Amino acid sequence: MSKNTILIVDDFEFNRTILKDLFPDYGIIEAENGFRAIEEYEKHKDEICAVLSDLMMPVLDGFGVLDYFYKNKYSDHVPVFIISADSSNKALAKAYDMNAQDVITKPFNIKFVRRRIENIIELFRLREIVNNMPDDFDDESVPETPEAE
Repeated sequence: MSKNTILIVDDFEFNRTILKDLFPDYGIIEAENGFRAIEEYEKHKDEICAVLSDLMMPVLDGFGVLDYFYKNKYSDHVPVFIISADSSNKALAKAYDMNAQDVITKPFNIKFVRRRIENIIELFRLREIVNNMPDDFDDESVPETPEAE
């Protein structure tokens, strides 16, 4: 099954709508806080290719989401992006230390955000392919290319 769904986590519906509109080629699951994000991730983890999370939310904030993904090693397989108005060095360092793939500060350029997220999704997909290659894969199974004359 190909993962092609993005989980968007933000307590403001308007922010979720903006992010959802950036990714028309992806399925979208929305959550209004970190607790609901974890519930949705657990239900749909085989479909989700990325998580976009705000930092400041009620019930469970973005750091709580990062902590859950880090402790369960989910962030090894699914990139978690923090999208937040908090651009302080302290918040950025904490997010990266908790294994956020990238921190995107608001306001953001829609075109750049989409490209950054899609590039990292593609890198995670390629890494998954490489990690799932058979152990007996070696150079002999790759066809030789003709030498340049």
